[in-house]
Amino acid sequence: MIVMRVRTLPTLFVLLTLLSAFTLGYYLSTHRLSYRVITVSDVEELVFDVANEVSIIRGLTFKELPNTVIINSSAVIATWGDGIPSNVVVLGEVLKMTLLTPKDYNISKSYRALLGMWVAASAGNTIYVVSDNLGVEDALLHRILAHELTHVLQYQYFTLPTPKNLDESLALKSLIEGDADLVADTYVERKGFKGVIKITKLLFEDPFISLQLIPYVFGGNFVRKLLDVGGWELINKVYGEPPKSMKHVMFPEKYLSGELTINVTSSVNCNVVYDDVLGPSYIYVMIGKHFNESLALRISSSWVGDRVMYCDDGLGKYLEWRVRWTSNEVAAEFRRMLDVIATMYGGVLIEDELYFDGLVINVEVWGDEVVMRSLKY
Repeated sequence: MIVMRVRTLPTLFVLLTLLSAFTLGYYLSTHRLSYRVITVSDVEELVFDVANEVSIIRGLTFKELPNTVIINSSAVIATWGDGIPSNVVVLGEVLKMTLLTPKDYNISKSYRALLGMWVAASAGNTIYVVSDNLGVEDALLHRILAHELTHVLQYQYFTLPTPKNLDESLALKSLIEGDADLVADTYVERKGFKGVIKITKLLFEDPFISLQLIPYVFGGNFVRKLLDVGGWELINKVYGEPPKSMKHVMFPEKYLSGELTINVTSSVNCNVVYDDVLGPSYIYVMIGKHFNESLALRISSSWVGDRVMYCDDGLGKYLEWRVRWTSNEVAAEFRRMLDVIATMYGGVLIEDELYFDGLVINVEVWGDEVVMRSLKY
């Protein structure tokens, strides 16, 4: 039997995995339907019941008793709303200098907009809920708790490696969120709930938020494919051999066949403050935002590796992004897309260089590799 302890401890909010909390919260805030006010007592009783169902579905018994921490949205804002993390600010520059967003995109605004929107999250053996955001539809609340309780089981049974880059981070989170979504879907089906909303699409109008939603949009299909091939036993095994790239998540057959990615090397002579692999899902967001999702999926499937390096010496900013493709033809096609996107943003092409107000971009194609160099002054 599972006994749940309930306590109020806002300071533990610092333990939360921000990506999970933000994406789930945004999803809830944009899908409010008819609802009744739900009390803390309701949550306590629900967690107890849902946890037993989740344990049966997942085939794993809770090793420790799950806790629930009640926090309010004011504490969320007070804890995280005063300043924007430096890594988020840097990412905002990378988004602009790779043409994922226009030069006037305000990532700080998007970051702040996510605060206070989430309703539930998990960290370790604890589920967090926002007391003043509990007025959600009954069936949806059931699904949320099933999802978060699965995260508690994951924490108790599995250990994942520390991701080395953005691409691997999104892939690992896709496994985690896909697993939790599959359990939540199964739970909803068994309970007979109809039309329970979940994340199925990206919000292309805001690329930063779209990147947060990637694990939810692609993770479910990835884990369901694993379930079809080898059941929960295979899914458990994958935690020991997790996907290292969104290439394996977006196209599960590439994971099952053991298809590798290429380690793209780059060398720049400047003060590097950001060195990363953006991955095929980054490409997907870019093309999906400016063209269409069908094209985005096709081009992303041809990604084999990339490397982005961003420099800031205090006077100017420089970025180099190298992307490898399966063929010279796809590389040339991607370069043409970048030219179109630059034109959408008001860029002017002069002697193979794109000029914006305060930004100069040069894009070259070397066989199956596209090299973008951006200078911001």
